[in-house]
Amino acid sequence: MTLFWTRTWDALSGALFPTACVACGNLVSAHDPPLCQECWDRLPLIAGPVCTCGSPLPGADGEVCGRCRRGRSPILEGASLGAYAGPLRDCVVALKYGGRHRTATRLSVRLLESGRCRHILNASDVILGVPLHPDRERGRGFNQADLLARALARNCGLPVSRGLARTRNTRSQTALSAGDRRRNVRAAFAVRPDPLLEGAAVALVDDVTTTGATLRECAAVLLAGGAREVRSITVARAE
Repeated sequence: MTLFWTRTWDALSGALFPTACVACGNLVSAHDPPLCQECWDRLPLIAGPVCTCGSPLPGADGEVCGRCRRGRSPILEGASLGAYAGPLRDCVVALKYGGRHRTATRLSVRLLESGRCRHILNASDVILGVPLHPDRERGRGFNQADLLARALARNCGLPVSRGLARTRNTRSQTALSAGDRRRNVRAAFAVRPDPLLEGAAVALVDDVTTTGATLRECAAVLLAGGAREVRSITVARAE
């Protein structure tokens, strides 16, 4: 579905089937759920200079963040829509825990409006969502990263790969320190045979990144498994 038809369907379905905005509770009657237009307008978007990896910088363009200074990242470039706060956090929670699957499509439209995200997709051959362990995906009923990857793919015309598997059911990263996060995801992923990945530039997609440990582990495994380069796209950054 093109961006034009996505927005047309948003307006029509919003008028016919109004729902409550997940951020403020106002009715969403003529624009795309799960937010009302006012809350979409106040997304905490990342503005100003960012590192190549996508982390906001306090200084000027051309600088690098502390994590990138401390070691070579397997991720060539990264981009995020905004901070994990306010209406953007409400969107992610609605998608991940509220079963609001259409949110993935609406967020993909916003990601495609970001110059950095569009640049990464233009430089990529294939899109891949960070996988959940099969037990966790069965329990949740879906993988939010895969929903986002497929929504982006529909709007930009790239193929979607499922050539990465989570082989170990890791603990939730939420309450872990940076070091524990790295150890938690170490050796937790493996490449599955997929001709789409051979020599490909991969756009790796997830909902939220904090330290980037999961994204870096996935990227390292993909490169070792035959991908040419890996870039990352996330909806939000939780610093």
